[in-house]
Amino acid sequence: MTAALKERGHLVERASDAEQAIQMAEENRPALILTDLDLPTFDKLMNLVRAHTDLKNMLVAIIDINSPEVSDHTVNILCDFQALDDLIESSPPSN
Repeated sequence: MTAALKERGHLVERASDAEQAIQMAEENRPALILTDLDLPTFDKLMNLVRAHTDLKNMLVAIIDINSPEVSDHTVNILCDFQALDDLIESSPPSN
């Protein structure tokens, strides 16, 4: 997925866990956090994002063609990379 995102012109940084993702988001203010629903710390990541003063409105997305059910309705479920590009382009710039 990293290679495909880079080919589309996105800057990609990878975190190994929820805490590192939050730290990286604080430092770099990305357009969004793209995560994996199967990430063992997915719920923890979502709790940390929503509790963070500066990141609580950060876009969080998952690319999954199977349209999974997610209990956190603030997560954007995207079917493909074009949907990701469209989401980024339609979002206001991060601070």
